[in-house]
Amino acid sequence: MRTEKNGATLLVTDLPTLTSDNSRAFKDFVRGALAPEHLTVEVDLRNTRSVDSNGLGALISIHKTICVRGGKVRLLHPSPLIEEMFHILQLDQLFEIIPRPL
Repeated sequence: MRTEKNGATLLVTDLPTLTSDNSRAFKDFVRGALAPEHLTVEVDLRNTRSVDSNGLGALISIHKTICVRGGKVRLLHPSPLIEEMFHILQLDQLFEIIPRPL
């Protein structure tokens, strides 16, 4: 995992999976990287192969943390399968999802 800071946005990249194996580390990593000026967390999922319930819980936890600031979480370029999972679970109403370019 890596982060890039760009003004009010914290971008999280290099996330091959978001599962029980790394969900706690992900959540702690993002919270530790958040600065007071960050109002948006963008999670780049373009190279993420799988997300399980623990990964969803970590994303929801980050969402709650950033919502206290009046901010939002964007999920960037998830695979069609992962994007469909967010739609089925209606989590696309919680997160802004930026689809993969065609």
